[in-house]
Parts: sequence; structure tokens; C-alpha cells
Amino acid sequence: MTDRERTGAEPIAAELHRLAEIAAGILDGEDVKRIIHERSMRYVANPDPDHRFLAGDHYDVDAELFLRTKKLLLRIVRLGTLDVGSSVWVPVGQTGQVTVAVHNGVHRRYYTFGQLALPAPPEMQAVLDDGRIRIVLPDEQAPSLVTALAPVTDSLGDVVGVVELSAPISQTDPPAWS
Repeated sequence: MTDRERTGAEPIAAELHRLAEIAAGILDGEDVKRIIHERSMRYVANPDPDHRFLAGDHYDVDAELFLRTKKLLLRIVRLGTLDVGSSVWVPVGQTGQVTVAVHNGVHRRYYTFGQLALPAPPEMQAVLDDGRIRIVLPDEQAPSLVTALAPVTDSLGDVVGVVELSAPISQTDPPAWS
């Protein structure tokens, strides 16, 4: 990353950190860990090698919790001035993988279309382990994105998910579909 890019990323990182603090304080871990139904999570954790789309076909969520969390993410993003994509990632059992439970917007560092799960990236695993917000600057994987990762905790204080807030360095980029 050049000095010019780093300078452009700093105010974005600061804004994302502020939004991540809000998200960490507001999102309800009890809701987040129940968005994806148990049967669906079993299919995500144990994909059928003979039927690779089976997990997607049997992907069920609690609609009320899903929509409540999705709307809350949209409201949190509106508290800032940036074009931000938001996602909530949850662990897939004890597999060391995560899956996206809720997603808004076109800016994302980790998710690719049709992806059921991925090995938890080191920075996301660190948030799951210690519950501290992380800022991820542009890198080879996402050369134009700054990302904040925030913990989602349940009533016992256990980290049960991670909020991803990603914004492009250039806030004038055309949308992904253009």
C-alpha cells in the first residue's frame, strides 16, 4: 500500500471503527446465533459431496431474526457518511469455518456468490477469540477496501459472530453491477 493510499484509508478506517463500536454494542448475539436454523447449519458444516447444492437448497433462516438484524445493520451504516457494505458472520460449529448469516450492500471482503462457508480468516478468528475490533487495510485480497470487524456477543459475553463493515477507499467507484 502506498503512502497516498494509506492516507486515504485512514479516515475511512476511523469511520468504520466508530460504526463497528456501535454494531458491537447494539447487535444481539442471542438473535444472531439463531438466525440460521440448526438443520441448515448441519448442511453447511457437512456438505454432501454428491449433491453440492443441497446445503443451499436446505438453507433456512428465522425470518424475523434475519430481517431484524438486516434492518439494524442498515440503520448502523446510515449513521456514517460512507458507502458501506455490511455482513454478519457466524461460526460453523467447531469446524474453524464461518458462514455469512446476513449481508447488505455490494462491498465485501470475504464473501463470494454461492459460498456456503470459508475457513475463518486470521483477522476474523482473532475477533472471535478475543472480542476486539480489528481494522483490515487494503491488501492483495481486497486492494480497494477498508474493513472493520466487530464482535457480536451473547448474554454471557461469548463472541458468537462477527460484523464485517467494508468500504472502498474511493467513494466514487461505480457500483459492482455497472
